[in-house]
Amino acid sequence: MEGWKGFCVIALAVALALFAGSICAQEKLEPVPEIDFLTWVPAKFMAYYETSNYIAEEWKKLGLKVNLNQQNMPNPLLTLWFKEHKFDCVVSVLSGLPYRMEPDFFTYSQFNSKNTAPGDWNVGEWSNAEFDDVGAKQLGIYDPEKRRPLIYRLQEILQEEQPDTVVYYEVQNMGINLKNCDLDYIEAPDGLRSIWNQVRFAPKGNVKVLKVGRISDQQTWNPIAAIQSDDFEVLRMVYDYVVQIGPKGQVEMWAAEKVDTINDVTIEVVMKKGRKFSDGKPLTAKDVKFTYEYMKQWNAAYFTKYLAPIKSIDLVDEYMLRFNLEKPFAPFIMNTLGQVPILPEHVWKDVVEREKLAKPQDYRNIPVVGSGAYIMEYWKEAAEYLLKANKDHFAAPKADLLFIVYGSRELCNNALKKGEIDINIQNLPPEAVKDFSTDKNIKIFKVPSNGYTGIRFHCNRPVFRHKALRVALSHAIPYQKIIDEVLGGYAAQSATPITPVNAFWHNKNLKMREFNLDKARQILKEAGFQWDKDGRLCFPPAK
Repeated sequence: MEGWKGFCVIALAVALALFAGSICAQEKLEPVPEIDFLTWVPAKFMAYYETSNYIAEEWKKLGLKVNLNQQNMPNPLLTLWFKEHKFDCVVSVLSGLPYRMEPDFFTYSQFNSKNTAPGDWNVGEWSNAEFDDVGAKQLGIYDPEKRRPLIYRLQEILQEEQPDTVVYYEVQNMGINLKNCDLDYIEAPDGLRSIWNQVRFAPKGNVKVLKVGRISDQQTWNPIAAIQSDDFEVLRMVYDYVVQIGPKGQVEMWAAEKVDTINDVTIEVVMKKGRKFSDGKPLTAKDVKFTYEYMKQWNAAYFTKYLAPIKSIDLVDEYMLRFNLEKPFAPFIMNTLGQVPILPEHVWKDVVEREKLAKPQDYRNIPVVGSGAYIMEYWKEAAEYLLKANKDHFAAPKADLLFIVYGSRELCNNALKKGEIDINIQNLPPEAVKDFSTDKNIKIFKVPSNGYTGIRFHCNRPVFRHKALRVALSHAIPYQKIIDEVLGGYAAQSATPITPVNAFWHNKNLKMREFNLDKARQILKEAGFQWDKDGRLCFPPAK
């Protein structure tokens, strides 16, 4: 009996010790801090806010606390996002634009460990040695076939590490009214906004001018001062470029007859002969040389990165020039030669002195003297502007275009329905698409984007330094539910930041992330994460 009592005492002591040890272990667990989830204000950006809300609700089921930090766009949202990096994760909306078909933009430029300065692209401050090495190598390879395996590897690393989870890419809807307008449509990531479609808008009957609806007015006609993509979209119509980005992301000759890579750091450009500016003066290689040197001299903000690789420019003859680069730079032809509008030297070379300006960015640039497919006829601020077809252009448009500013998407939609405008270049919301589907006069064009909406993790703050947590949470996003319920089905999932629209560079071998909370929990368990007695997710215990 005494022995039995002794055994019980010992057993009880052991049990108490184990329990105490368990309590101590519980006490040592460090809960994952509340996640500061930077997001958009729902009043103006409901889809982006709802995306974050749907995600936060699923993450909470894993034992996380999530604070949806709503901030106004542009500021303070952009300040917190791009300048101060004050977030744990953010709803990252990167628009699809033609120049972003260059594969470096959605890979190395976004996640290069050197690009973490305020205002640069690596806002999550993620760093990976292999990624940096592969990214640097691909910049020096001009042959697309040889470069593609490296771009594929960059996408593989991003999927493995998840510094950013792609939630969806939008399928936009744009429309024309068939009463006055027809279009032999070319698929392009910018849809009806693409220069390849703009020059193809065809008027019907006796119509000479087609009316286009826009939400906002042109902010500036000065290419050196412009910083917004909407402004450059219109400037692209009135200015020529050395090359254009084709509808499938390929480089197409434009003002240039040909572009040759002489060696890794020498690019030779031969310009087309007979091109003229809208004031009748000829466009020559001298204007091209002047443009690039002038933009660099005056620090044109939008073009800084595009111009940085240029060491010098040699004028060979009236129509030939050579760009000498600091080092090999594969995106040069698409991003630099395809993004800088050609300025007439005779207009701009003495504009500061002539107009008594502090800098050329202050020049109003009215009237616009360009050599593009359109000529700006007039501009009534905040109301309308008329672009007349340049019949002498090699890509002469079929119609003049009158752009009318409506101020809101809803007003543009109503104007299209009533026939007040012939073309709506704004994205139609799901309810408008449904409404227009029964109208025989409205033709809708679906435009899959090369941009995407994702969740960018701050990898240099305590919460998301853990790769396992990022990977686990990528399986805790209700992708299809968001696509169906938030976006009305007008979106699709992509396994990589280079969406399927950019077919040549998109790594189709990568599998889509699946929504699976059980899988998310398993990943967390295998990485050593634990849950406390209240179900709160805790970091792996320190070893």
